Amino acid sequence: MAAEEVLQTVDHYKTEIERLTKELTETTHEKIQAAEYGLVVLEEKLTLKQQYDELEAEYDSLKQELEQLKEAFGQSFSIHRKVAEDGETREETLLQESASKEAYYLGKILEMQNELKQSRAVVTNVQAENERLTAVVQDLKENNEMVELQRIRMKDEIREYKFREARLLQDYTELEEENITLQKLVSTLKQNQKGTCQNLP
Repeated sequence: MAAEEVLQTVDHYKTEIERLTKELTETTHEKIQAAEYGLVVLEEKLTLKQQYDELEAEYDSLKQELEQLKEAFGQSFSIHRKVAEDGETREETLLQESASKEAYYLGKILEMQNELKQSRAVVTNVQAENERLTAVVQDLKENNEMVELQRIRMKDEIREYKFREARLLQDYTELEEENITLQKLVSTLKQNQKGTCQNLP
């Protein structure tokens, strides 16, 4: 009975090790997928950061250009105001051109500001997703370590049960040998007893 219980226990632990090994493989696969997704997210974050920097630089350039246009308009307005005959016509033309350009660049600036807001929102979302993935990877790592410890403990316990099984089998073999010896001794004693009884008058 003890040997059968040991065999059943060993089979149980073998099954448990196979389950844990499968779970470890699945956990490792999930960890690798999460890490790969994290790298993709990080690359997207870097790309968006570069686009954000480019948009900000373009915004500053347009703003500076608008200031220069305003300054040039002021100077041009002063000069052409002094012109007698065609001053009014040229002034009106310059005003229209400047107003048109100013409206265009103001629209451009508003468009850039909206793009900057959207880029900031995307970067924030990417950072939050990256933090979530980092937490997931950490959880998977801890789970992986726990499964590995369980697998090592199971291996040690199976090694111990195998040792006990071998020892029990050895004890069982020795008992079998002793039993055979005792049966032979009993048989010899019975034969001797029969012989003694037959020799009696």
